[in-house]
Amino acid sequence: MANVEVMLCSDHSLDTIGGAQLSSNIILNGLKNDNYNIGVIQPGKNSSKMENIEYFEIGEFKSIKTVARYPFKFINYIKQVRKILNKEKPSIVHTQAQANFFIVAFLKKLHLISKETYIIHTERGLYLKYNAFIKQVFRFLMNELDILITTTQFNMNYWQAALEKWNISLDDYKIIENTAGEYFENYDENYVSPYRDKLVLGFVGRWNYVKNWPLAKEIALTTNEKLGDSLIVKMAISCDDEEAEKEAKHLFSQLEEQMGGRFQGAINTTFNKMDQFYYDMDVYILTTLKDGESFGRTIVEAMSRNTVVMTTNAGGPVEVVDNDQLVLDTADDFAEEILYYFENPKKMEETKKNNRQRVKEVYSLDNNLVKHKELYTNILNR
Repeated sequence: MANVEVMLCSDHSLDTIGGAQLSSNIILNGLKNDNYNIGVIQPGKNSSKMENIEYFEIGEFKSIKTVARYPFKFINYIKQVRKILNKEKPSIVHTQAQANFFIVAFLKKLHLISKETYIIHTERGLYLKYNAFIKQVFRFLMNELDILITTTQFNMNYWQAALEKWNISLDDYKIIENTAGEYFENYDENYVSPYRDKLVLGFVGRWNYVKNWPLAKEIALTTNEKLGDSLIVKMAISCDDEEAEKEAKHLFSQLEEQMGGRFQGAINTTFNKMDQFYYDMDVYILTTLKDGESFGRTIVEAMSRNTVVMTTNAGGPVEVVDNDQLVLDTADDFAEEILYYFENPKKMEETKKNNRQRVKEVYSLDNNLVKHKELYTNILNR
């Protein structure tokens, strides 16, 4: 196999769950049969490799954060990245998360890899969420970056303001919106919900404080007071450890106590069950804390499945939803809006249809891949 032209760098093994991993796999799957020699540097072994992609697997751990707990292993990881980049000499290094950007930019700054290395960084973290120390690390290394990509204009505005303040000028700035991926491109028009004459309210996300599950619980119970037996509530929560799972199950038990069988909770469920979950929903709500998300992929997944989507003022998700009336603050506000849609089924269907159309126009797989192809081709043809 010829030397790699485009090298993606991931903070996690690409066979693990996570937004950055999913986005990387979408890029790889869409470009693997094009005229690019593509490689991936990642921690740990990948059990789901794609054809025509060269994988460079480093060490035993599947996350750089885990590797960083062991200083000697982390130093070895950095050395291996340097060795791979100096051997392959890729025309483009595209970092997909913060740790690998720090590593590659650090190597370039110290002249440990070629100063000609062209670095693209997709920043999936929200600038507002970083503490002062991390922002200073970015400031120290951003001079080595050539192109910055974000998934929303909301996030880009903050990054460009910071770079201007730091007197750092890049070659370019790009917005490349996330996509839910190929699986969500098609919709079953013949699908019939098993919950006729009911409103199905759904919540999806990882168990952490940023996702604000107490608000989700409050919305569910407040809406239950208004709709009673006409309401079904579903929650799908991904848990990283036993403690998170224990807390999620406690939340489920509280809702079951109030709603009985009209509440359905799932933890670390399968992809196919998640798809069915979205199909069943009428209204999906993202309850993330203020300015807590740079994008919100679950919003696009829900929209693609014919769902009304509401959100808190969570940052990037406001841009994705693109409807100020559906950006709300309190449980009472959400419950009132849900009641409005329940009592106005024509408006509900109109909003669902508009959401599916917005996904096709802005957050489609084709849109994502075309922008990546144009970016890579323009750089390779310089």
